[in-house]
Amino acid sequence: MCTARLFEPSLGVRLRAQSRRLGLDRALAAGADPSASPLLAARAAQLVDPDTRQRIAASLERFASTMSLPRGRVRTLPLPGAVLRNQDALIELARMLRGDGVSYAQGIALLELVLCDGTGPAYTDPSGAGLEHQLALAAKVLSGHAPRAAG
Repeated sequence: MCTARLFEPSLGVRLRAQSRRLGLDRALAAGADPSASPLLAARAAQLVDPDTRQRIAASLERFASTMSLPRGRVRTLPLPGAVLRNQDALIELARMLRGDGVSYAQGIALLELVLCDGTGPAYTDPSGAGLEHQLALAAKVLSGHAPRAAG
């Protein structure tokens, strides 16, 4: 058996990690050590997977262009001021995710939360300052330049 497969989480663990992704993403974004539990390890592996990175990059680009979408009652869109102030950063982060370099799970988790957490700054801070801070942190962590916060 290949050595890499020995360390791969079981199918059951991968499925549980996928079903609990929001909570696991929050823990990883806060700096939880992926090796602290099989679920965190499985979710971190899912986040750094090239297909996931591509999906999140495409979502960031769509997110950056939401200003051109009509507002409706069915879909929740980020606040226009937050997006406008941070369009360039969103596109740059998408570029980073598509690159060949190493991207750390903590940074990818932060970006996943930007996209899906309706209580986050993209959806609650019309000035965009909170989103700007979150994106700057994600950029640092993605490239390994910021220390983990959680213990």
